[in-house]
This record gives sequence, C-alpha cells and structure tokens, in this order.
Amino acid sequence: MAERFGCDLAIPSKTGMGNVLMYTRLVEDLSRRLGRPLTLLSGPMRTAAGRVEDEEPYPVWGENPHVGGIIDPSDRHAEDLLQIEVEQDNLCQFGHLIENLAFHYDVRPSALRPSLFLSRAECMGAMERLRDLPRPLICLHPYGTSSPLPGHGWHLDNWRMLIERIAPLGSLFEVGLDSIEHKNLGLPRFRTRVREMMALVWASDLFIGFDSSVAHIATAFEKPAIVLWEPIRKVEIEERYQQGFGAAAVSRWGYPQNRNLMLLGDRGEEIIDVIEHQARKHLSSVGWRG
Repeated sequence: MAERFGCDLAIPSKTGMGNVLMYTRLVEDLSRRLGRPLTLLSGPMRTAAGRVEDEEPYPVWGENPHVGGIIDPSDRHAEDLLQIEVEQDNLCQFGHLIENLAFHYDVRPSALRPSLFLSRAECMGAMERLRDLPRPLICLHPYGTSSPLPGHGWHLDNWRMLIERIAPLGSLFEVGLDSIEHKNLGLPRFRTRVREMMALVWASDLFIGFDSSVAHIATAFEKPAIVLWEPIRKVEIEERYQQGFGAAAVSRWGYPQNRNLMLLGDRGEEIIDVIEHQARKHLSSVGWRG
C-alpha cells in the first residue's frame, strides 16, 4: 500500500497516540539504514489528543529529521487508511510492539523507546512556562484509557494521598487533555497543544502516571518514569482488538527501563509507599536531594 502511493511506510492515524509513537523508532532506524528521510503514508491524527484550537495534524512527526514528507490519502482513499489500522493488529506479537514492527522490516531497534524531536523554541517555551516552579519538577498524569474507573482507589483518592506525600520532594504539576482529563487535584496545569505538552514532559525531572501516551513520551525523552498499570482493565481493552494477546499487554506496551507498578491486590498505602521511595531514589540519582 505504501509503495502504491510512493511512500516508504504506511502508519496508522486514527488509533491512540501510543500506537503512532510505536512507529517512531522504526522510522528513525529505517531512515538511517537507507541513508535518507522517509516519506510516510498517514492521515492527520484523529485521537482525543486534539482538543484545543489549531492542533497540529501530525504532532508525533514534527521536527523529525527522519521524515521527509507525509502523504495524506484520506480525501479519496479513506478505506485504505482504515486498512492500515486493521493491519497493525495482524503483526507478529513475539515481543514489545516496537520490536514487532521492526521485525517486518528486518530491523533491530536501536533502542526500546519512541523517537521524538523538539525544536529549540519548543524546549525554551516549556522552560519558560515552568520557570516559577522550583526544581525538581515532578510531572503527573493521573489519566489513561486503561486507568481505573470511578470507585477504584486509584481513580482519585490515592492520587490525593500520593500528592500530599511527595509534595516535599519537589514542585508537582499536571498534564492532561482539557475538558476530558481533570480531577481537580489542585496542581498547576497548562492549556497546551500536544507538542507543548511533550515539551513540558521533556522539561520535567520525573514522571509519574498511568500507562498512557504521556508515559510513552516520558520514556522517549529518557525521563525517570514510574508507571501505574491497572492490568484487568488493560487486558479487557486489548482483547477487543487482538484476542488472546491481552495477557501479554504489559510486556508488549511497557518499557523495562521504567518502574512499572501493577495495581493488583495492593492494600492500604503500599503502592504510595513504593512510589515515594522510588521518587526519592530517582531524584537523588540525578542530583536532587530529598
């Protein structure tokens, strides 16, 4: 399909942003192997990410030197784009999704994390937004498609307890989708486009949040990350698309370099204790005393 449109790779656009981020490592590695930027076949991102005015159509690919152009066939070939989404679910599933994608192009991933690029102006803009918050900066994202539903302790109450516990370690701020993701946790928030949100994550010193596209972004920028998983919800969602693979959701979507915490059978404040300990450890490893 990509060859038919004169492109190197066909990439989904209507799935979650995490799905698109999984292709970024393949794009970089294949571009380096071919010795040139790639042309992508993809439509504008149509996920819940674009909730502010003037959202960029291709936020994941901005400033990427390995992308020479993007062809959007959606006006006359919408069915072709839908087929790309279907085909992603037919990939071999022997390992992490980044490895699974690379396998079909005989590529060994150079790193097990997404490949994202920011401009100097974007980085400086994030630093400016955060300048009044004393370092270290702890970025929280208490949201995600597979995050716990209302009634679960980690939907709201445990986040409030966690915030109280780790507030002495640094300045906390929150990222989330406007009008959709808002739990009134009393933390500083910034109205952002997707790439502005990426830059805020880049400018932080530690990430704590649910399995989500923001966790992928933090991993891309090699930020110390504490990622919470609700495995029952994750398996239920995965089984809708790839029957039989739900049990391997964490190994396919998670990253071994992160501290992955399963919300399964925890009692009292056990997980909060672990997060506080891990946060202190991460911050001290990068020079912050807590």
